[in-house]
This record gives sequence, C-alpha cells and structure tokens, in this order.
Amino acid sequence: MLKTNRRTFLVAASAVALAMPSAVNLAFGADVKLSLMIWDPAQKAGVQKAVDAFEAANPTVHVALGQVPQDQYYTKLDASLGAGQGPDVMWQSSKASYYVNGGALQPLDEFIKKDGVSLNGYKKEIVDLYNFDGQQYGIPKDFDAWVFIYNAEIFKTLGVEPPKGDWTWDDMVRIAREIKAKQTSTADVPLYYNYSFNNGVASLVHSLGGAVITDGKGTMSSAEGIKALEMVKELQDSGLILKIADSSDFNPVNALISGKLAMAEIPSWNLSLLSKADVPSGTFYAVRLPAVNGSWASDTNGLSYVMNANSQHKDEAWRLIKFLTSDDGARLHAEGGAGLPANTSEAARAAFVKANEKLTGLQDALSAAGDQSYLRTTTRYPKVLTGLPTINSSVMGAFYSGSVPAADTAKQIDDILNKSLR
Repeated sequence: MLKTNRRTFLVAASAVALAMPSAVNLAFGADVKLSLMIWDPAQKAGVQKAVDAFEAANPTVHVALGQVPQDQYYTKLDASLGAGQGPDVMWQSSKASYYVNGGALQPLDEFIKKDGVSLNGYKKEIVDLYNFDGQQYGIPKDFDAWVFIYNAEIFKTLGVEPPKGDWTWDDMVRIAREIKAKQTSTADVPLYYNYSFNNGVASLVHSLGGAVITDGKGTMSSAEGIKALEMVKELQDSGLILKIADSSDFNPVNALISGKLAMAEIPSWNLSLLSKADVPSGTFYAVRLPAVNGSWASDTNGLSYVMNANSQHKDEAWRLIKFLTSDDGARLHAEGGAGLPANTSEAARAAFVKANEKLTGLQDALSAAGDQSYLRTTTRYPKVLTGLPTINSSVMGAFYSGSVPAADTAKQIDDILNKSLR
C-alpha cells in the first residue's frame, strides 16, 4: 500500500480557467452531463469508442471526453480539484496517493459492493495500487508491458538475421553491430533502448538480480546497479544507439515507421501507432526483451479510472467507470487503439492482439513481458517522483556525457532517492 505526505489542493480561483467541463449538471430535465479527462492522444479514439457504447446504453447520460497533454494534465487537475470542480471521472496513475490524501477522490467501495463488482477480473498488482487504508479508489484501465519491435524490411534489405524469441543481450548487441556496419546513411539508427533511469536502466538492474530500492533505501550503488549503467552507456559509446544528448527529440515509433530505425524497445501504449501506420503487413515483428542472465525483467504500471469526490453525479459517474472497465468496455478500448487492458478477460486480451495484428508475434511477446514484470520504481515508491527530474537530467546527463563514472553516478542516484524517501 502506498503512503505519502498529505497534499493540499488549494489554489486561487483565478487560476482555474479550464476548457474541461466542470462536474456541474448543465442539462435540463433528467439528462446528466459528465466530464471525463485523459491525457494520451494515441488512446483517445479507444476511450471514445467505449464512451460511445456507454452513451448508447445510457441515453440520458452524456459524456464530454477531454484530452489534456500529459505535461499539463496534473497542473490543470490540481487547479480544478483544488477549486472544488474538475472532471467527474479521470485517469490516475502512481500519483493517486496524493489525491487520496488530499480528499479529492471518491472511495468506490459502496458502489462496488452494491453492484457486486469483482476485482478478481483485473491485474491484482494494479488493483492494489489504488487501495489505500483498505478503501478502493480506482478500477484498473490498463497495465504496461514492454516489447521489442523490429522492422523486418530493414533486416531483409541489409541481409541481417532478425532477433529470435529467445534472444539475449549479447544477441542484441551483435545484431545491432551488424546493422550498423551495413547502414549507408548517417541518419539511420540500428537500435533504440530505453536509456532513462526509471525504465531502461532500472529494468536492467532487476534483470541482473538487483533492485533500485531495498528496505526503503536506494541500492543503485550495488554491483548490479553499476553494471546496468555501464551496459546502457556502452550502447551509446559504441554508436548502437543515438548519443543521449541528441535523443530528446528522437521518436522511436516514427523512426521505425520511416525505416530509419531497425529495432526498438516500445511500450504497450504506443503499439497502436505502429499498427495504424501506412506500411505493408509483415513490416513489424514483436519479440520479448533480450535476456540478461536469463531474465528480461521490465517495469509495469497501470492507469485507473477514478471519481471526483466533488462530482454532482456520482451514481452516473460510477456507471461510467464500471462500464469503461468491464469486459465489454475493455474490449472496446482495445479495439479503438487504447493501451493493454488490465481487465484479464480473454476477450479483452484477444481484442488488443487483434487490433495490433500487424505486429507479428505480439501475443507471445506480451505473455513473456507479463511473466517477468515488476512494479515501476516510481509506482511502488511515488515519493521518488520528486527527485526523478534531477536524476534524469543532471545526474544521468553527466554520466552519459562521460564526465562522471558509473560508480559515482550510482552513488548520486542513491543520495537523491534516499532524500526523496525520507
């Protein structure tokens, strides 16, 4: 169970100027207007498809779906909730504990009990993320999985043997070197591996048998932590991935589609962008992450639908949440291109694979990812979110530039983690 310090949502009323409809009923008669707030434009079509089905089944309830860019999402949410307004239903992530402690979210237990909704049909680790002091505040929408996607046309053109389902880190390095040796354009890139601390580096630490945090303290200074840092930096120094300093605007999905990138680590919430790309079937193949010492650990997290404690239409808001996360709702999300459903029904998983059928091998790659996933560091320990920008910019930036060795970098990361965890 996650616990954080209380956060007060107090803002000046003049700061609240949102395009999102408030939780006030503006309709006449029996009609009810609900507002739903999300952040990912790539998933909006999938959410809208599920919302349309909900409205068809509930003709007196109208849902205004608003998509706010992720870098603005929580700023706007803080302002609106602090003013006693905001969307009736919204996405939440590992920051949920702040909003629960601030009294902004509605416990759902009475609704769950009244309608006999079972939480056994969702990924348990994601259900538990939204349970605080024995109360359930969210119903899971999705969970994250990381897979490798390679552009088969590039491999065919260059005459390089593509990755196999049981490949290793050494295989990945060897294949990337072969590709690099045969690429003729300086704009082409052999490989994209997630170089961030929270995702790529931490996953390597876990694959090596270590952990980023142990017993409430940072443990990046372990042999596994130092080794993970060195492994990613070696990819950069060998020219197999772009220099990190040049990667801020690099989009691996777009590069895979354009044929500038041969293979890349891609999260499940971006797979629909590849599936919808205007490329021939058979262009993209999916495999699990390369194994390191027999492990291919990758982090996971999961979004949840939650209710505004100040909603004027809680019964209707609950009906919306219940439908969006139901077997049918999860299936519709997937069919429309949203993320991998946390709903564990066969129909939901099959719909996601079907919606992304242009990615050959996806079912097996997803199964392998789910078998060795662990809760993301910032998900399990949300307090470290405060130190993450410093780690990713100042600390990791200096390391990748070559000005600070791995051991010193690991110690700096531990110092920041420990300060955040106090």
